[in-house]
Amino acid sequence: MRILKSALFWRILLSSLLVVAVLGVGLYRGNAAHEELEKQFERLVQHDLKLADDAEQLLRLMVDLETGKRGFLLTNDRSYLAPYEQARRDLEGVLTEAQDVAENGMEDERVAAFGRLVREWIQNISEPQIRERSAGRGTDPKFVDEGKQQTDEMRGILSDLRNHALQAADGREQAAFESAAASQRATRTVLLLAIILALGSGAWIARDIAGTTGQLEEALAATGRLEPLPAMPARHDELGAVARSLAKMNALLLDKDTRLRATLADRERAVAELTRVNEDLARRDARARAYAEFVRELKTLDVRALAAGGLQSLVRLAAAQVGAVYLLDESGRLVPVQASAADGRAIDHGVLGAEGLPRSVMERREPLYLHGQAVAEPLPKLDLGIGAASLRWVLAYPIAIGDEGAGAIVLAGMHEAIEGGADSVGDASRQLAVALHNAWTHDRLREKSVALAEQGGRLAYANKVKTEFLASMSHELRTPLSAILGFADLLMTSPKEQLSARARESLERIKRNGEHLLGLINDVLDLAKAESGRVEIRLGPVNIPQLARACLSEIDSLRSGKDVKLVIEAGEGPLETVTDAQRVRQILLNLLANAIKFTDAGEVVLSVHATTTEIRLAVRDTGIGIPARAMKELFQDFHQLEAGDGRRYEGTGVGLALSRRLAHALGGEIEVRSREGHGSTFTLSLPRLPAHPALEASVPVLPPASGGGALS
Repeated sequence: MRILKSALFWRILLSSLLVVAVLGVGLYRGNAAHEELEKQFERLVQHDLKLADDAEQLLRLMVDLETGKRGFLLTNDRSYLAPYEQARRDLEGVLTEAQDVAENGMEDERVAAFGRLVREWIQNISEPQIRERSAGRGTDPKFVDEGKQQTDEMRGILSDLRNHALQAADGREQAAFESAAASQRATRTVLLLAIILALGSGAWIARDIAGTTGQLEEALAATGRLEPLPAMPARHDELGAVARSLAKMNALLLDKDTRLRATLADRERAVAELTRVNEDLARRDARARAYAEFVRELKTLDVRALAAGGLQSLVRLAAAQVGAVYLLDESGRLVPVQASAADGRAIDHGVLGAEGLPRSVMERREPLYLHGQAVAEPLPKLDLGIGAASLRWVLAYPIAIGDEGAGAIVLAGMHEAIEGGADSVGDASRQLAVALHNAWTHDRLREKSVALAEQGGRLAYANKVKTEFLASMSHELRTPLSAILGFADLLMTSPKEQLSARARESLERIKRNGEHLLGLINDVLDLAKAESGRVEIRLGPVNIPQLARACLSEIDSLRSGKDVKLVIEAGEGPLETVTDAQRVRQILLNLLANAIKFTDAGEVVLSVHATTTEIRLAVRDTGIGIPARAMKELFQDFHQLEAGDGRRYEGTGVGLALSRRLAHALGGEIEVRSREGHGSTFTLSLPRLPAHPALEASVPVLPPASGGGALS
């Protein structure tokens, strides 16, 4: 029964009862209107429409009476009297039904008048005429005129009765619809009022409860923060009781908190003073030891050892939590060679990273000391395991002598430093920077000397190998290979030799492979000729798409045993330029052969595109691709992706070097795009020149420029 004592319960219950009362009134009004509408439609159907229908039936019976009588009078055929007799029999029943439906007044009088007239017409007009006709006598004209007058009068009575019934039905129907519309409007009004009352009462109760609970939440938050309570609502329900209890609890907690804070403040002041004195003495002692150790670390020219030992000593000397040494590598990038941090992620922060303060102070050649609030980007926080702490200062010192920058030293700390030791830390940083620069310079000079010595040895050895290879290729391979090709051709063309199909196929394969090997030898010899400074170029009009298709057909045999599809993308029309067809063919065959060689499955696509100034022939494959590290050396003479006895792909390594020299001789270039594991695309660009008579020219070919890359 506790709920019956709740003010909130009675408030919600009364609001609900009000809405229910409004809905009950609306329901009662709607039900009454519905009953009235049913009565109207019942009268409409049972009286008005029934009376109109009876009038219609009486009119049809009159027509049957007149038609039957007139037919018999004209023809003396008694078959016309059958509908006449049936109409007479039906007439009394319909008259009785109409009399029952008709109401007292005009309706009842009209039905009675019609009954009287129709009976008189039958007795005084129709029956005498039928008897006279049955006796063979003619009809008296007097009966005809009286009959016509009576039938017209009867029709008028029935028409008036029917029209009156229909008008009454229309009026009753209109009244019923208006009553239904009014009932619908009243019902909607009541429902709208109920909805408004429900929403209003609900919003009022919700606003009242939400406002009070919001104040209670603020009071709870203030109690949790040990703050005084805001003004609380004066209520006499459950929420008011909660507010009064909360106010008592808040007052008690505030009193205890005040006394406890006073006690803790006294103790903290005493502990802080002792701690400050001890820390000051410890810092002075640690700084003195660290500086002495730091000086000992500067006596080496080993960059790694100097950076490790010197940075550790400098971090201790500066009481820093983060320290790093950045030096330039061979490619000019600033990289960390030594780092010390309580949280290693701080080194990767934008301010402390290589492209932040280290790069800035190295380029400016000036040291920089900043507090945390002076830095545009917030300094990183250190994760110390039990919590996070923000860095408060950062010192960056360049490693440079004169205009030569070699790197930078970065220190950062989370204490309000560097008290009493800023000058000593700056001096120590300068000494470490000078020592690191000297060691870095020494390492660079030593590395360059070693690299130059190794490069000279490699160049000498490569030149010797190349010379021996060319000489051996020229004398040991070309001559016997030419003889083999000659004998194979002689056997195939001699009419005396009766060769089987298999033998002829073997000879053709020998000839085809021999010609391929001879082409490789000729490439090596052409490369030697190009290195000597001259290669012969014969210019003439060339149909590039036709030449591309011919090259693709010629290279088709190389994909034997591989699931490689050859595709050409070239327009149907001619595309001509002036160039050396044989040299372009030689370049395309080299590129296509490489593409097939390094593609085990997939496709090799040769595409032709032209602009107003140049023609581009691209060979794209889906093979193994080229590692990024191999791109720089790819067009060097005798360079191959794989070397040694275990290599998977055959080749001399001269195809691409020769192709680039020939492209330069034709006024063009070879470009390459590749990604390891995703294939390569080599593009031969040739100038597009208008057609003119073929020329012969000897064009000097310079050694290929460094850079770029492709397979060989």
